[in-house]
Parts: sequence; structure tokens; C-alpha cells
Amino acid sequence: VTLVIISNIYYLLKKTASHQKVIENLIKLMNFINVVVIDKTSVLNALNSDFKDFEDALQNFSAENAKDLSTIITRNVKDYKLSNLAILTPDEFLKLF
Repeated sequence: VTLVIISNIYYLLKKTASHQKVIENLIKLMNFINVVVIDKTSVLNALNSDFKDFEDALQNFSAENAKDLSTIITRNVKDYKLSNLAILTPDEFLKLF
């Protein structure tokens, strides 16, 4: 995931729980996920891309620039038509196992 996703998760959970509880749960989440970097190259690639959604473009180019990453898991498969990575829904990903 990128920092954008962590921020989005915090924002959504904060609507239903206290700051402290959300932080505790994010710390637990960090035990089994990795965070990829959104660097200047990723931002420039996103800005210069034909992606319709800027946040999706940031996610995509950060993932493309990450080592050992070949797949994006998303509910918005249609928004990643321009990606060079494999794009799977959560259900499709889980069926692989």
C-alpha cells in the first residue's frame, strides 16, 4: 500500500472509533503490510499519465517503481486499464490461493 491508503484508512475508521483505537488498529495492520514510497518520479509519472483518477495514478506508479511488486489489488479494476501491472479484485486475488 502507499501512505495515501493508510491516510484513507485512518480517515474512514476515525468516523467510527477514537483516535487512540484507530492508531492501535493501524499499528496491528502495519505488522503484515508494506508501505511503498510515493516519490517525485511517481508523482511526475502520475501527473503526466492518462489515468483519469490522480490517486489511482499515484498508487499505480508507486507500485510500478517498487521492487518485487507485480500486482495491484483493487475494487476499481477499470481505473487501472493503463497499468503495466496485473490488476486483480480482492476476490480474484483470494481465488489464487
